[in-house]
Amino acid sequence: MHYDALTAACMAAELHGRLPGGRVQALLLADEQSLGLEVYAGGERRQLLLAAAPDAARVLLVEHKLRRGVEGETPLLLLLRKYLRDGVLLSVTQPDPFERVLHLAFSHKQHGSTTLVVELIGR
Repeated sequence: MHYDALTAACMAAELHGRLPGGRVQALLLADEQSLGLEVYAGGERRQLLLAAAPDAARVLLVEHKLRRGVEGETPLLLLLRKYLRDGVLLSVTQPDPFERVLHLAFSHKQHGSTTLVVELIGR
């Protein structure tokens, strides 16, 4: 799948419409290059997949419940869990309309505000 700036803008608009105000309930590594977030928003659980695979970088909502695909926990996953779990997703924005970058802004009652920057680049 080709992911360009227009696709990123559409994804930011869709996520901003469905997820803001949602609480992050779980984070997991779906595989070595993919992070999954379970966000409770709008009265239902939504599964957000952030994939950094060189040939298939993408951000998308998936219908099925994400499962852990990696046995161990990486330092990055532990850090993300610290700052994002039980946090509230405030917004999803694309700061520059010509770039494939998304900013996911979170607020956590203990750790304050955090921004997860996702850059969707190919090889």
